Amino acid sequence: MERINARNSSTIALRIPDNNGQGANETDGSSVASTIALQASDKNGQGANEVDGSSTAENNISKDNHSNSSAQLAEDDSAKKSSRRFLNYTSSQWELMWLENIQEWEKNRTICENVLSSEQEPFLHKFQETICTHHIEDSSWCAVQDPYEGTSYLYNKVKRTFAGPGSVPHLNWEHIKTIDPQPVVPQEDNGDGGIPKVFSRLDFIDDITGEVYSEYIEPLVSHLRHPVAGCADVSVLSRSYIVPVPPARASSFPKAYYFDAGASQWNDGGGGPSLSYFTAVWKRHGLDFYHIEAWEGTGSKEAFYATVPEEYKYRTFYHEAFIASSPNTTDPFVPFVIKKTTQKEDYVLFKLDIDNGPVEKGTVDYLLSSADDSLEYITEFVWEHHVRGNYIMAGWWGDSVDELSIFDSYMYFLQLRQRGVRAHSYV
Repeated sequence: MERINARNSSTIALRIPDNNGQGANETDGSSVASTIALQASDKNGQGANEVDGSSTAENNISKDNHSNSSAQLAEDDSAKKSSRRFLNYTSSQWELMWLENIQEWEKNRTICENVLSSEQEPFLHKFQETICTHHIEDSSWCAVQDPYEGTSYLYNKVKRTFAGPGSVPHLNWEHIKTIDPQPVVPQEDNGDGGIPKVFSRLDFIDDITGEVYSEYIEPLVSHLRHPVAGCADVSVLSRSYIVPVPPARASSFPKAYYFDAGASQWNDGGGGPSLSYFTAVWKRHGLDFYHIEAWEGTGSKEAFYATVPEEYKYRTFYHEAFIASSPNTTDPFVPFVIKKTTQKEDYVLFKLDIDNGPVEKGTVDYLLSSADDSLEYITEFVWEHHVRGNYIMAGWWGDSVDELSIFDSYMYFLQLRQRGVRAHSYV
């Protein structure tokens, strides 16, 4: 995937962690009510020019970007046309609210109180209603079915309450499980100035056809898990909030690759298995992985392959190895493996969760640096960022945390999205 200058149309000056994990100098931050002034990086890791807070309504998305990209292609005869050239990332209104307030809410430990407040209830309701995988006929309830049974749940669309599976007497959960879950595809829901209300948006252009299209993604809110996980009757291990690439775009990729650092086994893993989850949920969205590569520091090949379903054994490659945080070691450095294995036009999912804060952060810092174009090979990035400031989760993580804040996590994921990557916080 090729990328041009990534910009957040709703802009604020906020502190972004540098490559050493330290916060850059803060600006005065005095005006953050409707816009956030974050300077995005271009595909070479350099800061893009600041933009004003003007809207990015879909009817006139980044016209300057379109002309700029056309000019660049005309000047560079060797430039390869892309069906997925990144134009712009727009934070939703809900995300902007959290970007503006997360430092205060984290400091005061009031994340749950705020996400469950009457002010945020309309956002939360629209979000939860959208991510339900089963809308039950003649019922006020909808269901979220996760391949990891322990994290499925029910949502009452009228009372706006949550319940565990099997806890609502008139709903037969065993029957619900027999019905194929539906993919989660947020619809356009733009508010004032073309800024989406709930789900954030990435805009792309197909250089070949000239089509400009948008994809929606879960907003960066709460403690970067399901918004009410740990606050209401939703497990902190629920992954239902993650919105993959929409099914309508799946067929545009020549091949689909999945790289999993911290894979455990197919149907087992701390916090729930990842391999069985991503293969099942991504298939709902039209992506059946051509190549799967997995790393785990301990666990023999024999034990691992004994858990892999037959249909995936021939396309799954397992390494009993620890991964590196940079290219300067003999251990495998996953961004380089991805570059060697894939093409930029392919779909690439990279999941990083090895419960080692320094190695994980080193990998992400490298991707965001100007060292090379490794980031351009990644379509979706899934990462559990273990930070001390996440007081809701820190007790689960023990000593594997970075001495950073939830706000610092927001900045990492925001930068990745502003570079055109569908970046998701993981469990």
